[in-house]
Amino acid sequence: MITIREPETTTIHAQAVVHATARLGPDTIVWSGAVVGAEVVTGAHCCIGANVYLGEGCQLGESVRIQTGAFLPNRTVVGDRVFLGPNCTLTDDKRPRVNNPHYRAAPPVLLNDCSIGAGAVILPGVTIGSGAVVGAGAVVTRDVAPYTTVAGNPARVLTA
Repeated sequence: MITIREPETTTIHAQAVVHATARLGPDTIVWSGAVVGAEVVTGAHCCIGANVYLGEGCQLGESVRIQTGAFLPNRTVVGDRVFLGPNCTLTDDKRPRVNNPHYRAAPPVLLNDCSIGAGAVILPGVTIGSGAVVGAGAVVTRDVAPYTTVAGNPARVLTA
């Protein structure tokens, strides 16, 4: 049996802002109001929801789903098949101050197959392990081990 597929395309909504240096993988869609910064690279089959902010130099693997209103700071690394729920916030500044001369960016790292719930906050330098789940509204202050579920403020392990 022969399977016929439509050609892979990238779709960018007219009200999205995608920097000219961003490289979007095939079959990726960027919804209205999204901002995709300079040097962002995505794999194939990604979905960048409405009003998402992807900072400069973010790297997304294949089949990443980022829901409405999510924020990813500059140079965030996201693995394959990662889900980021609506309005989740990833941060990269451990000591936020205006004009801080000691600022050192520490974006989070999200490994393959992890899932971040709606409204979760991931603090700077945190790694979310492969297959891990972060519950909705959680505030993650430490690394999350692979295949672990965390929830709460601060996030605590529910299952391992």
